[in-house]
Amino acid sequence: MTVTTGFWIALAATLVCVAATLRTGFLGRRRAHFVLAPASVALLALTIVLAERMGRARLFPPAEMRIHLAFAKSAALLVLPAAVTGLMLVRRPGWRRAHVACVALFLLVTAVALGTGAWVYSLSTPR
Repeated sequence: MTVTTGFWIALAATLVCVAATLRTGFLGRRRAHFVLAPASVALLALTIVLAERMGRARLFPPAEMRIHLAFAKSAALLVLPAAVTGLMLVRRPGWRRAHVACVALFLLVTAVALGTGAWVYSLSTPR
């Protein structure tokens, strides 16, 4: 399997896991949510590692890549407030709005990172 194929598989698995995490969160299925949320983070980390490897296997235009990386790195960092507010929510229901807001911001920036990632991939060439 090529690095690029592995990346796309990991990305798809991450998106499925994030969708399941969202669904269990909205349905209040805490046990499943507490399993899926860390699994989503782990899959995201794997996807990032494979993206780094793919970056060495393909040539990406530098200017466009800088744009993508700004969103990708921001999305990765936004996992932290989503996780912290989620943990706070376990003990204090008043944290629900903050958690929902952090998750929504994470999802928005992630969607932009996905879009810019597809864009720079379409401009890339194999090494």
